Amino acid sequence: MGKFCTSCDAALNKGAKFCAKCGANVSSVPEEAGALLDQTTPNSETVLSKTGKQIKTEAKIKTVAYAKSIFSDAAPAYQSAGELALASELIPTTGDLTGEGLLSLLKSGFRGLASGFKRTLGDKKRMGIVITLVVIWLLVNLLASLGIFPLPVRALSWLTAAQGSLIGGTIGKGLVAALLAQLIADQGMLQKVKSGLGQMGGIGKGGKGMAGNLLLGLGIALIASNMMISSNLQNTMVCIAAFLLSAKALTHHGFLRRVITALLPKAKNATITIFMRGWTLGFALFAAISFLPGGGNGYVLGILLLLAGGIVTVVSRNKKEATTE
Repeated sequence: MGKFCTSCDAALNKGAKFCAKCGANVSSVPEEAGALLDQTTPNSETVLSKTGKQIKTEAKIKTVAYAKSIFSDAAPAYQSAGELALASELIPTTGDLTGEGLLSLLKSGFRGLASGFKRTLGDKKRMGIVITLVVIWLLVNLLASLGIFPLPVRALSWLTAAQGSLIGGTIGKGLVAALLAQLIADQGMLQKVKSGLGQMGGIGKGGKGMAGNLLLGLGIALIASNMMISSNLQNTMVCIAAFLLSAKALTHHGFLRRVITALLPKAKNATITIFMRGWTLGFALFAAISFLPGGGNGYVLGILLLLAGGIVTVVSRNKKEATTE
């Protein structure tokens, strides 16, 4: 039992070929075939489940591939994300600065200096700037030694830092030459300096805990300025050049910052940033105090600021340790 006639709906006996009621021919499908048909006919829920899993798998693969293309080191978006748009402490470094040894850093610095000389020799524009400056320096010093030093010559001497001591004057001339060369040869120099000057606005945001680092940077920059400039007011162009170049370096991990990081591997990035801002501001401060009489103002004020910075740093550290306890 279990089957019915398709003509009169009467129940059919098992294995019957004709209906006992109406005599109609029974054209039924064998049970085995029906079972086989049930097995081969896919369930709609099973089909939907398998399709959903396949779609999820393909979506996951495509998502992972897309994420890798966006966040990989070679992604154009990462390379074009300018450091100039971020504060120094927010810039993602491309190398491990804290693990860089001082000796290897100095070697790379000298190699970079040598390659810079080679590039200058091969660049007609930069080479022309250097030759012009050398001629001006020789001419100004010759006229000064002969007692011929009118206002135009003094202005040219100030603009090019023609006079100065043997060691400090040479370094100062190098800074002025570097600034002039970058202003002429590097089209993005002004924008980089402008971005660096924008970083100076965050000097007061470090809080009292960072004041010591700012004072230390100021003091060291004043002492360095006094070492480079022997005639103070006459060669203040050296301080202006140092200030602008240091301001540009605030948005980059320059050589000096890398040296400080190598010397103080445990120092926080924000601490070094505040120190570098003080270092930059110190050159501008020396250009202002150079109007005062005396040739050692930078040494005196620099030492006082170093002492003040050391005291403030120690007091802030002790307060922090006391609060944590």
